[in-house]
Amino acid sequence: MARLGDAGARQEPSEILKLETRLPLSLVKIDEELMSDIRQNGIQEPIEIRIREGGSQIVWDGLHRLAIAVRLGHETVPVFYTRM
Repeated sequence: MARLGDAGARQEPSEILKLETRLPLSLVKIDEELMSDIRQNGIQEPIEIRIREGGSQIVWDGLHRLAIAVRLGHETVPVFYTRM
């Protein structure tokens, strides 16, 4: 796992999908314009994963980017870990 605050960290989408999310990924609507941008330029803003006091993790920001990465078959995505 990446270190807390490591802006250059990357993670496999399949590992991120094991974490709790604020919304089920199946309910996330794919934005075609964002998907086109990610297809051309990759994910520019990391997916934010927050770590609770007890150590559990939740995908806090970036569900649309994660859903698109899964659809496009990305092997890794940029992530950023922060404490809640």
